[in-house]
Amino acid sequence: MASKAAKLKQKRESRGRPKVEHVAREPNGRISRSPLDTDCDTLERRAKRLRLPVELARDQKAATFIGYLNLIGKVDGISDDQYEAAQKYLALRRSYLLAIKAPNAERSEEGVGTPSPDISDTYVDWCQNTVDRFDECRKVIQRAQNESRANLWAALDLCVIQGHRLDHMVGDIRILCNALIVAFRV
Repeated sequence: MASKAAKLKQKRESRGRPKVEHVAREPNGRISRSPLDTDCDTLERRAKRLRLPVELARDQKAATFIGYLNLIGKVDGISDDQYEAAQKYLALRRSYLLAIKAPNAERSEEGVGTPSPDISDTYVDWCQNTVDRFDECRKVIQRAQNESRANLWAALDLCVIQGHRLDHMVGDIRILCNALIVAFRV
């Protein structure tokens, strides 16, 4: 004979709507309506979205648009030299933002460009050198902009700096990266 507590427990368990068994569920317990398998690997999803093999999707370059263009090759994307020039521009821009003390500048672990209470001569020289190099790079980009009908500033801002995937700007990115190769002498 079951005790009164056991009978109450059994009665409480049988209340409510019966739970559906053997279905895919979300992490919060809700029944999943997605047709995709929940165990699908993130790399497989990235490879499918970018139309790359899983080995190439595993590369860190696949995270950015210019890296993706470098991974798909010289014919449809950009060459290694063009990718390297774009990376050098991003490093120079980061240093430039530190040199002008922009509020959204990313601080590096190197020590150069990090704020300190006293301003040394080497820091002032570094700031001036960085600003001069950045201005020279902008002049080279403007020269290439004047020679071509492409919108290089939009390609630089949207695709290289912000990393938006805009496939119609691949030609502009190539022209831009060629100008950056000239600027950095890659």
